[in-house]
Amino acid sequence: RSDSLAAINEWTQRHAGSLDTSEAVSHASRWIVDDELVSVDLRVLDMLSAPTGARIAGPDFDPHYQYSGGYGYMWFRDDGEISTFLLHADKILNLNLDDVHRRSAQFYLQTQLDDGRWPHRVWPRNGRLAPGWANGHIEGDERHYQADQTASALIFLAEYLSYEESIPERFEPELRDALARGVDGLDGSIEADGLPAVCENAWENMNGRFTHTTAKFLHAYSAIADAPFDPGIREHAAEQADMLYEALETMWVPEDRIYALRLQNGNIDARVDSSTFALIDAHLAYDAIDDIDANRRQRLGKHLETGFDRLWTETDNIRGLQRFEADAWRQRTQDSEKVWTVSTGWGAHAAEKAVGLFRDTNGSFDAAAWSDRLFDEITFGGSLCLPSGYLPEQFFDSGTPDSATPLGWSHAIRLATYAARQDR
Repeated sequence: RSDSLAAINEWTQRHAGSLDTSEAVSHASRWIVDDELVSVDLRVLDMLSAPTGARIAGPDFDPHYQYSGGYGYMWFRDDGEISTFLLHADKILNLNLDDVHRRSAQFYLQTQLDDGRWPHRVWPRNGRLAPGWANGHIEGDERHYQADQTASALIFLAEYLSYEESIPERFEPELRDALARGVDGLDGSIEADGLPAVCENAWENMNGRFTHTTAKFLHAYSAIADAPFDPGIREHAAEQADMLYEALETMWVPEDRIYALRLQNGNIDARVDSSTFALIDAHLAYDAIDDIDANRRQRLGKHLETGFDRLWTETDNIRGLQRFEADAWRQRTQDSEKVWTVSTGWGAHAAEKAVGLFRDTNGSFDAAAWSDRLFDEITFGGSLCLPSGYLPEQFFDSGTPDSATPLGWSHAIRLATYAARQDR
């Protein structure tokens, strides 16, 4: 291995001078805009993209797969989140990303399964099924399936249909058909009590019935109900959204003032999980089709306030949010949970969007202050942002970055949060 790395280094140095400089500059300047942060985020996402428009999660940091299943694949959760965040940023900042949105939508249509859902992960260059551990819905075991991935893809497709005026006319029927089949796929993952069935979580490390999965389902149904679509399917999606809205009451833990991480075997797991910050976008989508009562708004505010307080970590070197309580992944020699840029960015985005959601609600939670506090750590000069502008997936308490760098999901969240802050 050492000999191989030495040879690669020698070849790189030998051929570095023969690059076509004008072509390299032309490609790099594609995403050079007036704002440096926007430029970095767009170039990172472009760097991680295949010609199909699908994106790998991040550069592989673990060549022998000792600690992970590999990052050089396309997850429909990560990519769906990135696509939706890009759509939101484009609406505000006018980034001219029409071609980017179209390629993402086309890739999702190409890879949708016959039952309306999506697989765990695929090869981004051709959409073929890639090695994974959460294809239970294909293999016959629904527990080993991450239902939020399908919801994330549908959220983007529904919002793309609502937003994009330049969708090719020949493309619209396929898009509408994919959404209709996607609704059937979501329906099959909901139990009689209104919550999604037992499945794997967003972090891919446990099973249960998750608040995050419920939030993504609520968001997907609400977005479809609000899209220019078949009236019958829109009505059904609105009814399903109402059911999920009510079912979320099951996950509320009044003594802790949070929505629980999950239900497991009928028992509440009352840890704080940063993925539950998806509740804010989900309720904003629901607010477009039905009213959110004052009690729910107050609970969402308490949930964010409690979640931020309990997940916040501050050392001499870094400040930010943990992924979830009692998260032991790759702690190495430190005793506490690590800080994740995805979680910190998700918190900043949720706080920023909550400014509008809580505008008419009396309470002590200062969403704008938390938006500032969390965003400051992921923007240039923040403790979680490298001098390059890149966001690693995680940090040790010592300030040492860890895992994939740059992580596409984190950069998309940062870009969308920046756009929302500019809008406010």
